[in-house]
Amino acid sequence: MIQLSVADVRAALARVSGPDASGQGEPATLLLGRIFHEVFADLVGIDPVRSGLKVVAEGGGDEKRRSEQLLDHAWRHLLAPRLHRNAALLQNSTNQVLMTWKAVQNLVGWFGNVVGELVEHAPELRGNWERIDRMFQAEVPLSCDLQSEKWSEQVRLVGFADSVVRVPRKQGFCAIELKLGRATPTVDLGQAALYHLMLDRAAPGLGPSGLALMRFSPEIEEHFVDAATIAPAIERLLELIGSLAGVARGGDRPAPGTSVETKGSAKGSEGARVETPDPVRTPSASTPPVPEVSQYAELGKRLLRAYREHGVGIEVRSVPGVGPRFLRFDVRLTPGTKLDGVRKRTREVQHRLELRAEPLIVQEAGRLYIDVERPDPETVLFSSVISKLPAIDPLFGSAKILIGLDAAREPRFADLASSGRSHVLAAGTTGSGKSEWLRMMLASLVASNTPDTLRIVTFDPKLAAFTDLEGSSFLWKKGAYWIPGDGRSASELFHDLIEEMDERYQRTRQTGADNLKAHVEKTGKPVPRIVCVCDEYFALVSQNREEKAQIEEAVSLLGAKARAAGIHLVLATQQPSRATISGAIQSNLPCRVALALGSVIESNMILGTSGAERLTGAGDLLYKDFGDPVRLQAPLLTEQQRAAYFRS
Repeated sequence: MIQLSVADVRAALARVSGPDASGQGEPATLLLGRIFHEVFADLVGIDPVRSGLKVVAEGGGDEKRRSEQLLDHAWRHLLAPRLHRNAALLQNSTNQVLMTWKAVQNLVGWFGNVVGELVEHAPELRGNWERIDRMFQAEVPLSCDLQSEKWSEQVRLVGFADSVVRVPRKQGFCAIELKLGRATPTVDLGQAALYHLMLDRAAPGLGPSGLALMRFSPEIEEHFVDAATIAPAIERLLELIGSLAGVARGGDRPAPGTSVETKGSAKGSEGARVETPDPVRTPSASTPPVPEVSQYAELGKRLLRAYREHGVGIEVRSVPGVGPRFLRFDVRLTPGTKLDGVRKRTREVQHRLELRAEPLIVQEAGRLYIDVERPDPETVLFSSVISKLPAIDPLFGSAKILIGLDAAREPRFADLASSGRSHVLAAGTTGSGKSEWLRMMLASLVASNTPDTLRIVTFDPKLAAFTDLEGSSFLWKKGAYWIPGDGRSASELFHDLIEEMDERYQRTRQTGADNLKAHVEKTGKPVPRIVCVCDEYFALVSQNREEKAQIEEAVSLLGAKARAAGIHLVLATQQPSRATISGAIQSNLPCRVALALGSVIESNMILGTSGAERLTGAGDLLYKDFGDPVRLQAPLLTEQQRAAYFRS
């Protein structure tokens, strides 16, 4: 699928219209245009310090007094601080700054009138300013999939409408597009019509009743166009979109800057599907659904503003992906912005947004994402993904372990039978969910195997991780459930695994097979895969030097040779230091799972990069085998489910 932003289409409109398309009015700089829109977003926002809704709804005195209060608020709290922060960049733009201040005055007057009308139609909103946000919204994220018989494939259009207003107790919406400075009528109207189209597709049957194009240049100019009037313009815009995306039959390739999605999406009504988590919310049973900015999209707008306040320009490609514990914003850098600038400002952004954890910058498949901790984290149960686990094969079983769910809530597996994933090194501090992840991983194996195809060895130094497995029919043999004080050293059990590995190689050699799978194919008899799991590797190698040396030697040998014999290691530790993890273990256990860690050094020890120190705990993890780490969420295996799987 080809993805276009409204900005892409606007740029094409500007090229088609040419240099003579400009209308009248004072010119504005890009910086002042951005500041103007940020002032408006704060006026309509729900931040109690910045919101103009609060000033109007709770302001005392007569209408004139409220207008004065609102204008004073807009200057002192919204415009003046931004001008001060950008004083060095604006020192040669005095006339444009004065024009912007006049435009803000007109904007405030218009804004106060709109809010006043909303309160007049719904008196219950007076003194309850937060609810006005349902009627009057800024920077509304919209996304729809467009399809035409004349196109070879769908086109996804994404963008942010400047504002959406709904009059209480009336059907329909009004999409509003705000502009500062000199007009470009054809381009401005075309952009506004795109948002009208996207909002119409967002709520079929409750489409916007009209479109208002507001120009502040600095005097206010309002152009109101109803849906029927702009229908022909929308048809021409769709033709332009098809040509620009290169999907028109016989058309060219996609234009530079468009992105190709490898994963399509189902069509919604009229071939459109909105990608917002819940773009239309129903306030009450008697009130029609209202398209409004969700708390997630609002956080995305604040994220953009926070970066811009520090001189880092980014754009959000689409609405956020909602993972169980984090929100994923697909972003791209604006011209002149460097990736290091995004990374270096995460601490300031955390403070600005009042987040418990720093945003995590993630690169996957050439895309750039900013992950922000969800304000309302969700617990995903293991039972919800059981249907997606591999089916039981009575002869070969399954070597796939569940690592976690990705941002699209799809399960990610690691195939222990494949090269590069045959052994796993995991790390996570207290509270990260390390032991829970180990149990969940084992449960995913048990659910896809029988005791004929899978056997388990566990090292449980803390006497807490695998108690349900004691006596399980999936244990390799007596003594395969190791705990301190059972009369045997841990190194003895590791050496038993080495003997088993050597014996299996003898058997495969006798049948002329290269590995365990080929041996089973030749004999037609299952040979159980053995998965050895240790909850706290540090506790095993911190007893005495002799024991540590024997364990490290055994682990290194198994890591180098055991895959073809169907024996695999999953070692976990709270302390991923060089004293705990030797170089041989590092090289022979290439598959890594990092849950929340305490420092960048520990993250680098496991992943070779930072990031794990910014995870949120409770199963939030980074998984790495080849390429960049992937962020996943481990589903929770409840105590009841654990007993059901492990005590059989």
